[in-house]
Amino acid sequence: MPLAKIIFRPGVNKETTSYGIDVKDIPGWFDSNLIRFRKGRPEKMGGWEKLSANTIEGTGRSLHTWAALDGSKYMGLGTQKKFYVEEGGTYNDITPIRSSVTLGTNPFKTGSASSGVVTVTAAAHGAVNGDFVTYSGATITDGITAAQLNTEHEITLVDSNSYTIDTGGSASSGSTAGGGSAVIASYQINVGLDVEVAGVGFGSGLWGGITSGYSQTTLNDSGGINDSVTSFTLTSASSFETAASTISADVALNASSLPLASSTAFPSKGTVIIGSEKIRYATNAGNVLGTITRGTDGTTAAAHSSGAAVTFVGLIQIDDELIQYTGKSSNTIDAGVVRGVRGTTAASHSDGANVLEANDFIAWGGTSSITTTEKLRLWSQDNWGEDLAFCALDDVPYYWDKTLGLGARATTFASQTGASDAPTITRRIMVSTTDRHIVCLGCNPLSETDQDLLQIRWCDQESPFDWTPSATNTAGGQRLSSGSEIITAMKGRQEIIVWTDANLHAMRFTGPPLTFGFSLLASNISIISPNSVVAVGDRMFWMDTENFYVYAGNVQVIPCTVLRYLFDDVNLDQSDKFFAASNKIFDEVLWFYVSSDATEIDRYVKFNYVEGTWDIGSLVRTAWVDHTVHTRPRACGLSDSANAVFIHELGENDDGSAMSSYIESSDFDLGDGNNFMFVNRIIPDIDIAGTDSTVNYVLKTRDFPGDSLATNSTSSVSATTQQSFVRARSRQAVIRIESSETDIAWTTGDLRMDIRPDGTR
Repeated sequence: MPLAKIIFRPGVNKETTSYGIDVKDIPGWFDSNLIRFRKGRPEKMGGWEKLSANTIEGTGRSLHTWAALDGSKYMGLGTQKKFYVEEGGTYNDITPIRSSVTLGTNPFKTGSASSGVVTVTAAAHGAVNGDFVTYSGATITDGITAAQLNTEHEITLVDSNSYTIDTGGSASSGSTAGGGSAVIASYQINVGLDVEVAGVGFGSGLWGGITSGYSQTTLNDSGGINDSVTSFTLTSASSFETAASTISADVALNASSLPLASSTAFPSKGTVIIGSEKIRYATNAGNVLGTITRGTDGTTAAAHSSGAAVTFVGLIQIDDELIQYTGKSSNTIDAGVVRGVRGTTAASHSDGANVLEANDFIAWGGTSSITTTEKLRLWSQDNWGEDLAFCALDDVPYYWDKTLGLGARATTFASQTGASDAPTITRRIMVSTTDRHIVCLGCNPLSETDQDLLQIRWCDQESPFDWTPSATNTAGGQRLSSGSEIITAMKGRQEIIVWTDANLHAMRFTGPPLTFGFSLLASNISIISPNSVVAVGDRMFWMDTENFYVYAGNVQVIPCTVLRYLFDDVNLDQSDKFFAASNKIFDEVLWFYVSSDATEIDRYVKFNYVEGTWDIGSLVRTAWVDHTVHTRPRACGLSDSANAVFIHELGENDDGSAMSSYIESSDFDLGDGNNFMFVNRIIPDIDIAGTDSTVNYVLKTRDFPGDSLATNSTSSVSATTQQSFVRARSRQAVIRIESSETDIAWTTGDLRMDIRPDGTR
């Protein structure tokens, strides 16, 4: 019987069953990892290497590259902890300073003898756990040298007036105060969150219901706590509120407020318990708790008599668990403790875990007044010539001046010399195309301080710090008329495209007097996350909650053969982390996302926009920038559990290790599918690069689509392999081509198999 040539349809297709992909007797590809399609043929993806041996603090969420006039090449890099400008493999910390203050006399107190941990007294320091502070002017303290003190430290929060640092030194006696009277503490901007919490909007903090000003500390139980304890100790519980009073009048079943004998000790909003009924309130004025919600947290509303006891119910968050309590003894939470409330699950927590006050929590999907410390830390950035403009999501916009050097930190737009009405908070920032305006989207309107998430403003042309509109400049602003918030924006060659939560808008330079014109491009369309769009030439590709789209003058859905695979196994609670990337060398766009069992990006889907093919794979990358001033793409990821930047399409390895690359076919019939067939020979067609390198051809078989696949044979194929003899009897088969060696590249061709009839049973 002549050899059977097996031709596979290009692209991975997981929209139906493995057997169902076979169309007109042409099978396809059903699974893949770290491969690409080029001219319809699967080939192994290129490798990557670390940019340098240096690592970064935090998870990289934003990359942007540009070049200076002197030829210097820079890369802006934002994490939840820091912001860097990289040059020559060195990460220069330009994280802005939030405040610089002179501390009180002898602010440092050593811990135990031989320990380098020091407690710092700093009234109303405004820091959160994990913030960074740099001291100057400190003197030797109990054997801990001035050099060990006068440097940068990471803060471990105790309470609003104190924290600890680890100096790396060794205290002589312990429990000794020192440092002198001229200690200056320079606090960097608060760190952001690295894990998104489910709630309203894009990362709106603590499940979408925490307002600003919450207290923080750490768990101080040796060995941690299990999921059932009802008493646990904090490093400091002084800022975690308790209160008690009585109601001063009868409260009917339908009452809309609670009159108390005294409400002075109660927070401005929270929860109370009267008898067995828990009641939430949103206002506290004149000894009356108002805007109440009756019978909350699974309790039943009831009438209450004057004089009944009213107890405040505190709410705290440890990791992803919410815990209620009504009392404490010193630093121990030990009264009225209820674990895993409001949709969370009781869990074990490690000693030292962050503990946050959550009294203002409203509900899953409730509204919140949020601060930047409560969001997943995402960045937007763009270069203004040689300089860099950047901001964290819904935060202060900053400016880094290249002429001040790589040792200079970024400062706010509002603090620049000659600044006029510069925005003080914005969701996104970018530089418009050829007309050279800095644009802030979702910012505070002119002469106002509150953020308007539909407001767009721009500076005067070629004047980045002049934001005051006048008859002689081009500064201005526009509030979008539809939607409730701007999600993101992306600039193309001739326009800026703006996504709201409901619509798509175009912002185009028109010149005086309006400077920019706005038009509605599409309704009932949005985007899954702020960074899930990428521009390639005059096209923009993005991911929504149920489809992929491209804009090239009009909006079109991109047919996707892996759509069901993605959305059936995705963690939408971490969708803010999803991002799009381009690899123009190979005509590809990628979307990196979090699978359902993960909390960090672990997978990607990839689209070849020239050939129209998709493939899938697993890869931990948290930010990406395509080749522009550098010759290859760059991406943030992990190297031996440390955060690093990688250069992609460099070599054939995973930073020196082997890549696990494979492509697996759909089921295809051996013959017409009616009879059993016998396969005794495979003739591979594959181009392999690499000395003595081999690729495995794995033959899997089954008799019926509902059967499990059985691995029949694994053939090691080199560049000179002519044929491989196998013994397989079945109705249908699957071919998997895989490699797990270093320094190997391969491209497949067509497969031929020696197949003959072998009966009907």
